[in-house]
Order: sequence, then structure tokens, then C-alpha cells
Amino acid sequence: MGYIPRDCRGSMKVIDKIYDIKNGNKYVIETKQCIHCGNKGKVEILTRELFYLNEGYHIQDAVKSLNKDYREQMITGTHPRCWIEMFGEEKL
Repeated sequence: MGYIPRDCRGSMKVIDKIYDIKNGNKYVIETKQCIHCGNKGKVEILTRELFYLNEGYHIQDAVKSLNKDYREQMITGTHPRCWIEMFGEEKL
């Protein structure tokens, strides 16, 4: 359904498209299996963000609609909740 950059292959794949005229079309990305809970996850990104990923942009530059926790899930498969369970809350 959509191309994923070489460095992210295996960690995520496009599984669906959501058509939304008002807010912009999105792709549903399935992330790889989490090393903590063993489940796969899903995130939604805008069409233009998938385009930027396919063009080779770094994920933090391409996917602005997600916070860093969900971008990490796209890369490693680790859910935000699982990250906190493994490493604790981030200290500011």
C-alpha cells in the first residue's frame, strides 16, 4: 500500500488508509512487535508524512503529527506505556 524507507523496514508497515477531507488523509502504520509486551502496535500518520519518510527524511523531521514517544514506537516497536514500564518516567 505504501513504501517505507529502507532503515525502517521490518519495524513498520502500512496496513490501511483513512480518508478524511476535513483533517487530511492518514495512513495506519503497523509497528513491529514490542520487546516488552510482545504485541504489535499501530499509529496514524498524515499522507504527506509518509511521503517525507519515503523521500528519506529523518522521522523527527517527517512525522510532526506524533510526539517523540510514538515516533519511537514507529522505529523500535516499543509502546510508550511499555517504555515507561521498562525505564521509568522521563525527568525534566
